[in-house]
Amino acid sequence: MDPKETTPGGEGFVLPRGPEAPDDSAISERDFIGYSQLVASLYRCLNDNSGFQPFFDAFQSHFRCLQGGILGLTLAPIRMMYGWTFGYPEGFEQWFINSDLPRQDEALRTFTTLPPRHFDSLVGGDASVDILDLLTEDTRAWAAEAGLGDSAGMLVTRGRDAQIVFLANRHRSEGPYSRQEILQMNLLAPHIENTINLHHKLYHSRADNSSLSAALDLVGKPMLVFNELAQVAQLNASAREVLQDHPRLFVTDGPAPVLRSRHAGFNEELMAAIATSVFNARMNVHDTITLVDGSGDERVALCFTPLQDDGGHGQGALAELVCFSSSRAIDEDRLRALFDCTVAESRTAALLMRGLTPDQIAETESLSIHTVRQYIKSLLSKNGYRRQTELVAALVRALG
Repeated sequence: MDPKETTPGGEGFVLPRGPEAPDDSAISERDFIGYSQLVASLYRCLNDNSGFQPFFDAFQSHFRCLQGGILGLTLAPIRMMYGWTFGYPEGFEQWFINSDLPRQDEALRTFTTLPPRHFDSLVGGDASVDILDLLTEDTRAWAAEAGLGDSAGMLVTRGRDAQIVFLANRHRSEGPYSRQEILQMNLLAPHIENTINLHHKLYHSRADNSSLSAALDLVGKPMLVFNELAQVAQLNASAREVLQDHPRLFVTDGPAPVLRSRHAGFNEELMAAIATSVFNARMNVHDTITLVDGSGDERVALCFTPLQDDGGHGQGALAELVCFSSSRAIDEDRLRALFDCTVAESRTAALLMRGLTPDQIAETESLSIHTVRQYIKSLLSKNGYRRQTELVAALVRALG
């Protein structure tokens, strides 16, 4: 429902719903004041370094929500590309980005089929309905553990390649969302849409500037910059040259370009890596993520680094493309000199660089998986890296 007008009533504001509209369509003066404060907090977020958090705090308090947020999702299959969330346990966003749960989530599937700017809830105001009965087996266990009682949401907007959903979960102890509460959310809906669109335009303007473009072109290596929406904001001439005729990697056309792969399996890894790196920038996590497009002789390693401004605020992610041939012999003498490793460790490092997993290395080299993991652990320790992806990034940059 997209309310077009409100009329003053004796005790509040009434949304016209036809001659048989029930009394619960009235919004009390107290709720209308709360609604006005929510609208004000929404637009203040455009100038707040914490993003949508002030609005989330106000929304959570007003509607007694457990958790929720704004999620940027791919169309098919549904995967999370980016998001601003509240109320979830630490690490949830990264787990959600890298999991298959979005495509199995009944709430997301329901809300993405709604008309834009139209809030609805799963339970529909019926306290006798158990939300767990409406969920798939994959999401039921998580919802039961969280104590989920209802979920309200709306489709903010849908484009050619992506869609944005706003959702708000409620604990079962608070009961389901009432019709009046959904009515209030629908009054907020156009303001939520406007603010998100303005926020997107602000991020485009911050990332899309001539000085950044010129700086990237001074770098001889292929580089791409992703904004907070996981979209390609900038790419230098070297990156354009690599991607122009690449058989698998490409940047989509249109006003919201994204980096994609024609290989479906790698494409999911790629989207998850970009989204995780963008999220890490907001969370002040500096981990490097490296992916190797491992099909064919000519390969590309993508090294993602979170981007922050001088104040430590997330600004998206930077990706370096390292092109190399899988058939070209790696200079293992140089590898051992640069990374202070033994012959066996250098062999393991060379295979990691080519995109093999520890299990694949164990099979290729006729080693136990325990031995391979010990080699990797030693390489990490000797070179001051915490994660395998950081080691692989250093390897491809030094030897690719």
